[in-house]
Amino acid sequence: MTCNTFLNLFPPLLLIFAAILHDVLSFTNEPPGRDPISIDKVRGAERAVSLTSDNFDELTKGKLVFIKFYSPHCPHCKEMASAWNELADYYQQSDNNKNEDILIGSIDCTKSPSGKALCGRFKIMGLPTILYGDANFGGVYLEEYRGDKSFTDFKQFASQTLVPKCNPGSLDACAADERVEMESYIAMGYHELDAKIKQVKQREIDTKAFYADQFGKLQDRYNEQLAEKTSYVSRVNDDVRMIKEVIALKVKADT
Repeated sequence: MTCNTFLNLFPPLLLIFAAILHDVLSFTNEPPGRDPISIDKVRGAERAVSLTSDNFDELTKGKLVFIKFYSPHCPHCKEMASAWNELADYYQQSDNNKNEDILIGSIDCTKSPSGKALCGRFKIMGLPTILYGDANFGGVYLEEYRGDKSFTDFKQFASQTLVPKCNPGSLDACAADERVEMESYIAMGYHELDAKIKQVKQREIDTKAFYADQFGKLQDRYNEQLAEKTSYVSRVNDDVRMIKEVIALKVKADT
């Protein structure tokens, strides 16, 4: 082989060597779906806003959110990935999110440290988990979504639920009387608020006791009326029986 021939073959050989080296370096003992390449592919396919402990408070401030907590190698997470991406695309269109106050997000609970930290903050126990609601005050108002996981289900739920609600962080969403009540609570100190909670809880206990007593009285009255009905029906049956017996006796006497 001449030097020129070798030089001509060198670039293709270098490419082959580079490909082999990439495969060797990429190899892991992880099963399919859990290897770094597969995980990066799943993460890269997410079209919702990627949230971490570093950007959560900034990106969700003042927003109504619908957030998916997931793992790249979770089978149930993969099943709903397409529907979630479709929902994210829908709300990224200005016509569907005119005030830009709705955020569709995703949080990878396996991404260390920022993703794991955020999942720990919200005490996520199973995947996928979906939270929704007003993201003010770091997400203390968020609730868990327990509905079906198709795009249609997500969209219908979001359109009905992701609307401003009256709370201490969204006073503009309160009706006039609600706002007055909310502002009165905001003006209270911790001890006053604690006393107010006890007062309301006691009112609940008293209300339950009142209706339990009323139910008992109604039950007693029902039992009395039921006994009266039973007695009346019994007397009617006795009268009918006697009349039939008299008829039968008269028919026999006439024959």
